[in-house]
Amino acid sequence: MNRRLLTYCSILAALLLAGCWSASKFEPPVGKTNPNPTLRYEIRVELVDPPTDVKNISGAAYFSIPDVICMPTPDRIAGYTPGSRYEKRFSLIPTGHNTYQGHIFLDWPVDENYYGLGVCKWQLAYVDATLTRSNGFLQIARLSAAKLISASEIAAYCREEMRDEFDKACLTPSDPARAEELRLTSYLVKVKSSRTN
Repeated sequence: MNRRLLTYCSILAALLLAGCWSASKFEPPVGKTNPNPTLRYEIRVELVDPPTDVKNISGAAYFSIPDVICMPTPDRIAGYTPGSRYEKRFSLIPTGHNTYQGHIFLDWPVDENYYGLGVCKWQLAYVDATLTRSNGFLQIARLSAAKLISASEIAAYCREEMRDEFDKACLTPSDPARAEELRLTSYLVKVKSSRTN
């Protein structure tokens, strides 16, 4: 009886190790940067009555591969598929009093057949405008891909007095009452996009 149990445990351990190995050999794809992108969007950021300790502002565009059919599924039971992420930082240059401008390209990452299962197509997920306070804390105003492509403006409320380093998200409430409440303790960061070609 013990020998049968030992054999069963050995087989189970071997299967688990094989599953871990097969899952680990598929790394998330690393996107290549297109040397000649064409789908350009301007990003404009305006700070409304910001605190004096806002020391820097920078931008980053984040892309993902929504259709994971092009990627392997090493763990069929759990349905595990490698994640995907491509990040491209860009400068936000001062253009006036508390206004900044930069640009991104929707075709920055190159679509590619990473695993021989078909071409993986990158799509913009969101764009962040990151503000650095003098204490090193960061605050992030986020523009979704849908808002960017439709050239919509967002109004993000960033807390004037940050509670800690994790209090970084600037809020974009749709409820006017909530926006009015946030206005008492926050400054406004407006982010807008426009297609340039």
